[in-house]
Order: sequence, then C-alpha cells, then structure tokens
Amino acid sequence: MPEYDSKTKRYRDRLKQLEEQASTIRQHWRDIQEYLMPRKGKFLSSTGGVEHDIDKEGAKRNEKIINGIGTRAVRILAAGMQGGLTSPSRPWFRLGLPDEDLMEYTPVKEWLHDTRNRMLAALQRSNFYGSIHNLYGELSAFGTNAMMIEEDLDTIVRFRPFTVGEFYGAQDSTYRPNALYHRFLMTARQMVREFGRTKVSRPVREAIENNQLDTKFSVIRVIQPNSDSKPGSDLSEDLPFESVWFEEKGREGNDKLLRRSGYRQIPFVMPRWSVTATNFWGDCPGMDALGDVMMLQKMESDKLMALDKLVNPPMNAPTSMKKTGGSIVPGGVNYVDVTQGGQGFTPAYQINPDIGSMAVEIRSVEQRIQSAFFNDLFLSILQEDKRMTATEVAERHDEKLLMLGPVLERLQAELLDVIIDRVFDIMLNLDLFMPPPPEMSGMLLRPEYISTLAQAQKLVGTNAMNNLILTVTNMAQVNPEVVDKVDFDEMTDQYADILGTPPKVIRGDDEVEAIRAQRAQAQQAAVAQAQMDTAIGNAKAMSETPLGQGSVLDSVMEGLG
Repeated sequence: MPEYDSKTKRYRDRLKQLEEQASTIRQHWRDIQEYLMPRKGKFLSSTGGVEHDIDKEGAKRNEKIINGIGTRAVRILAAGMQGGLTSPSRPWFRLGLPDEDLMEYTPVKEWLHDTRNRMLAALQRSNFYGSIHNLYGELSAFGTNAMMIEEDLDTIVRFRPFTVGEFYGAQDSTYRPNALYHRFLMTARQMVREFGRTKVSRPVREAIENNQLDTKFSVIRVIQPNSDSKPGSDLSEDLPFESVWFEEKGREGNDKLLRRSGYRQIPFVMPRWSVTATNFWGDCPGMDALGDVMMLQKMESDKLMALDKLVNPPMNAPTSMKKTGGSIVPGGVNYVDVTQGGQGFTPAYQINPDIGSMAVEIRSVEQRIQSAFFNDLFLSILQEDKRMTATEVAERHDEKLLMLGPVLERLQAELLDVIIDRVFDIMLNLDLFMPPPPEMSGMLLRPEYISTLAQAQKLVGTNAMNNLILTVTNMAQVNPEVVDKVDFDEMTDQYADILGTPPKVIRGDDEVEAIRAQRAQAQQAAVAQAQMDTAIGNAKAMSETPLGQGSVLDSVMEGLG
C-alpha cells in the first residue's frame, strides 16, 4: 500500500520541503514563544500530533517568564499598529484612480467615496478588526503571520488568522508570498459538516458512529498558483489559484483528498515585518529584543534570590539543636548552649545586596525592550489627554516615524493592499456597489491610506511646502507678482490628500471652474451695471442742467452750432 494518495503526493512533498527550509527559524520561534508570546504558536508534527507538551491546548506555557514587560510591550505595539493603521473608529483608506484629473470629477469622487464607505461597513460587520489585531501581535513577535479572507453569506467577508508553527509559505519571482500550506486539527463533527460523510476517511466515520464527535484529525490545506489554470473558464478547478484540502494519512496509510477548488485571486495575506535579501521568513522587533528579554528574566531571578537570602538567609546552628530544631518565625526564641568563643543561632554569612542598583539596571533593560517595540511612540499617543492629530504625531515623533516607515510601506503592499483588493472583489461579485460612472470604464482602482500613521508619515515631508508658503508670502510684500508662480489649487489638493480630507469637503476641478466662471460673469455684469448706472446718472444730470450757465451742456450745444 502506498505511503500516501498519489493525488496529494506533490502537495505533501512540497510541504516537507517548506518545513525543512523553516527548521532553523522554528527554534527561534520557540524561544520567542517561551519568553514573549507564551499563548501563541501551535506546532504540529507530520503525524498530526503536537510536537511538545506545551503545544497541547490549555497547557501551562509561561514558566520561563518572571518579568512580563516583553509580553506587554508586544500588546502595546499591536494595539498601536491597529489604532494607527486600521482603526475601527475612523476611515483608514480611500480609493483612487491612476488619472488624478478624473478623480476631481464630482460623480467619480462621490462614487469612490460611497464605495469606500460600503467596504468599511463590511469590514466593521465582519471579524476583521479582532483578527488583524491578532495578526499585528504575532507579526511583531515572530516576523511573519498569515490570515485567510473568505466570502461569507452572513457577514459578506470572514477572516481566519493563523498562529506561528501551523502554516508555511513560498514566494513568487517578485519575492511576494503566493503559496500557503496550513496544517491544523479538525474534529470529526467539523469534517463531516464541511466535506460530507462520503468524503472523509473511515476513521472519521467510525468516530462519528461511535459518538466520538470531538476526536481530532490532522488536515492540510494548500493554496497556491494553479499550474492547470485556464483563462476565461468559470470552473473552480481552472481558476488562477487552487485550493486543496486533504486529511493526513491515518491507520489506512493514505492521505484522503477532501476537496479541490479555486480562487480568482489570492485569498490570503502573509505579511512580513521586514525581510533580508531574498529570504522568505521575516525579521521583527521580537527577534531584536529576545536577548534583552532573556537577560531580564535572569536579572529578575538574581534579584529575587538576593532578596530571599536577605529576608530568609541560611543559618548556622550548634549541633545540639539538630534534634530540637530552631525557630525563625518572628518573636521565636531559640535556647542555645554556646561554647566559649562560639556563636549561637546565626546567619551563615552576611549579605547586603544593592537592590537599588539592581532595580535601576532592570529598568534600563525594560526600556530597551519597550523601545524595540516602539512603545515610546505608541504610549505617548495613548497617554495624551486629548486625541492627537496626525500633524501632532508627525511633529513630536518624526524620527521614530521615519524608522517605522519601511515597515509601514511593506505592510501596505503585503497586507492592506491584498485585503482591500480581496474585499472589493468579493463585494463586486455579490453586486454590493452602485454602478460606476461611465468615465471610469477600464480603469483600475488603487487604495490610498489615510490612517493616523500613514498621514503622520506623509506630514513629516510637508515641511518643504510650509516653508515655500511662508517664503512666497514674505516675497509677495515686495513683488506681488511672485504669487503667480504657485499653483494654490494644486497645493490645496495635495494637502487635502495628505490630511485625508473627505472628498465632499474639497470641490472638484469642474465645480471650481463653474463657480469661478459664474463669479467672473457676475463681476462683469456688476461692472456693466455700474457703468450703465453712471451713464444714466450723467444723462439725467445733463438733462436737468439749465442752458446759458456755462455748463457742459452749453459747450456741447456750442459745438453742435
């Protein structure tokens, strides 16, 4: 009997290869799990069981953590990233077009704004914000995370975040993740509901028949580019991305193919915090801070040991007390026969640890850990008495924002772009948008990010525009014509983009032209009316002036004579 079904052989072979490539970093993940994120991570063996007792559900995992500042620092970073990048309380993206002039056309602006709001409402209705908070935490601690984005008939979209150790991936020629291999456990009841009784293996059916509904079985899901795709075909197995589910080999010795389907576009995200050269797995603050976190546990252990010896030191006692024992409780009395020159019940040695200096050193290490996780940036924002604007964030934390800049750019490309594209495709397929203006025909949408962090990062570079306005204003006092060099309409649009101003607040170019044309027409009419009123007044004055008194009318009459 073959080791596994030939239909799943190529998938298992690739999974084995991906696991071998990740074997080195897996130990790094283990250390981070034990010292930073004890509640995260699920490492399953190729036989479907857990690799270690700590991987069992409900197992105690935090035995190596004495000082939990590292874990709290990860939580602060995750909360800061969610509030700064994808806040549920404010719009964090908008839709744009390659043609910036067309975006100024009012019907187009309104359609883009309405479409964005519908997408935000769908995300709010789903489990997106809870899922992405989980993703930010694991991403900052382990360097790489993944999350599925599926269509849901009840909530439009549904998100499924993963944890480190249960997924593996690969990247395409542009070094972007394009393949996901996910090993996880499903109960017999879940498998029958998902795939049907006829699709699952005999051990699963036996578990159902014996009322062992919660018996768990190892399942592997593969999502990757479909080498057999057929452009234009509507069949699921011909779509650009294939999705394959199979149950790992059990007593029968064969894998059991459960389902094969497909997707029009990539249905998952697999962002990395940062990547070195062509490596797949990401680096992150958790890896940078791990040495300090491990050292902090040793320092805390030493400090506690010093305190313990100070409060409850080892004692010397005469041999005569061996049978009677001694009392070390407060107020206790020990009767000791002391020989000449000898000592009674006394500490074995005198210890006077410098607890204050140890506490200072520990605090120094804690600050390094918090700085590695950008807590100084996010805590300062969270601790303000009022809500900080993007401008205030940029002014106070420009250096830290510049350091975080490459990370934000990568997350926009590998995380947010993919989410927005996927959600838009799902909603478009469900016909949840208004018909677009005909002027947009054939144009691709592109997301633009207007979150607090995205705006603050842009505002760091707006000092040049501010300085230009100030300089031109000063120069205009000497030579007013210098103002003609500045396109203030374009500058207003640029500032509105950076600040994330709602489109309805800034008029489109077509509206502005119409308003200015009406204003110019009104001004011309006013001038004409003024000239006409002056002429009528002059004529009236002339008609009322008597002749023969040297008036202008006399001169006119003389000229006519």
